[in-house]
Amino acid sequence: KYSDSLIEKKFIQLPKPSLRDQASDLERILAQVGKNKKVAFSLLGGLPEIVRKADFEVTAVLVEDELIAVEPGDTHALRYGFILDIGTTTIAVYLVDLLSGEVLDADGTANPQRVFGADVLSRITAAAGRENLEKMQAVTIKGISETMRGLLRSLSIDENHVYSVVAVGNTTMSHLFLGVDPKNLSVAPFIPCYRPRTVVKGGRLGLPMHPEGTVHVLANISGYVGSDTLGVAMATKLWEQKGYSLAVDIGTNGEIILGYKGWLLACSAAAGPAFEGAHIQNGMRAGDGAIESVLLENGTVRLGVIGDMPPQGICGSGLIDAVAELLRCGLLGVSGRLAGEKSPALSQPLGGRLRTVGGMREFVLAFAGEQGNERDIVITQKDIRELQLAKAAIAAGIAVLLKEVKIEASQIDRIYLAGAFGNYLDREKAVALGMFPGISVDKIIPIGNAAAEGAGLCLLSLGERKMADRIASFVKPVELSTHVEFNDLFVREIGFPPLGGKGAS
Repeated sequence: KYSDSLIEKKFIQLPKPSLRDQASDLERILAQVGKNKKVAFSLLGGLPEIVRKADFEVTAVLVEDELIAVEPGDTHALRYGFILDIGTTTIAVYLVDLLSGEVLDADGTANPQRVFGADVLSRITAAAGRENLEKMQAVTIKGISETMRGLLRSLSIDENHVYSVVAVGNTTMSHLFLGVDPKNLSVAPFIPCYRPRTVVKGGRLGLPMHPEGTVHVLANISGYVGSDTLGVAMATKLWEQKGYSLAVDIGTNGEIILGYKGWLLACSAAAGPAFEGAHIQNGMRAGDGAIESVLLENGTVRLGVIGDMPPQGICGSGLIDAVAELLRCGLLGVSGRLAGEKSPALSQPLGGRLRTVGGMREFVLAFAGEQGNERDIVITQKDIRELQLAKAAIAAGIAVLLKEVKIEASQIDRIYLAGAFGNYLDREKAVALGMFPGISVDKIIPIGNAAAEGAGLCLLSLGERKMADRIASFVKPVELSTHVEFNDLFVREIGFPPLGGKGAS
């Protein structure tokens, strides 16, 4: 149990009033929970009825030293919270028992802002003007609320027993979630409206929780390094590790943290949504029906599909697998070009899966009906280019941080791979594609959704929340867009590392 949690529920048996004891209902409650507590005005309206229907046996609910509710009977064990990880492409929602600290259930949804554009710059442009900003906030809150309600319904939990939410996201997502104008994030010097942890009542945002409960949006670090990166830092505690540590959270934006000798540097690389299956011809999120792994062997294509069902598309880990396998088999060159129509590579059994459609080369992972799929599922030349841009952004971002502290990649002791994507990723194939140049496979440690894990620590513990505030203030942000070497490093990393064999032409 978390003794420093900011949620307290106390079952109390109140003395009944009489002509000799005419203390008010509220005074009777405060006498047992603390006379100096702040009181939410909203609880007064129904207080007399609640107290008397419960025969003066009630539970007082205190959130951050404020009495926000009085509930009939003994409800001290019913206290819940949510973690929100608001990604540019995907939003992850976790329902937490605040008494035990256990994650009871989780769900994800595509960020409904996607209709306004795939990347943060498109969203910032779309949010111009108060009306557009409010519209974008509204669709975000609606999508999150529907996911929260679904989790509550599945466990028959009353939303009024949800008292605390901690949210993280990149700086743009945090601004849009709160309805704060993000326009200055798109132009140098990329100044956010706010950086410190922000607290707002649940009722103000319209989330399915007690209206007097609190929503904490963790601190942003800079215009492009947000509270999700802070969450990763809190989960990994890089400043406490010996030697040099990296944490990489791969999503639409690749957040990278370098920790050493009590210091932290962080940057955000615009990887694009390819790792999350977006902007890929047959791309999809990592859910049922998504190809998560690919093996090209003995002239056959073996697909690993989430949910053990016919494939419907391919997610980020499957894309990396497919491209790495094409590279290994010589059907793809180190420049990123698929073998041409006159390439000798086409003589191998898998060469028959390469074709040109609409002037673009593509490789067929599964012909329609081959594995129960209704249509052809392919990897196109454009898909490969999207992957190259994404992996080059990550690799160049890492290289910039290493240059900032004047060390080589070989000096990195460990690299934590964060994000749900990291759980499915084949580390050897990611290394083969040059995503982490100079860093050996055995140093790569997948750790799941660390941004949400760090947010969960702050949901459950006041001490962790205060530590997060301190960490946010001393992380050194490195702005890649203005870094003198980033573009050259990015171009250098677009190609794939040579495998020692003959590539495609």
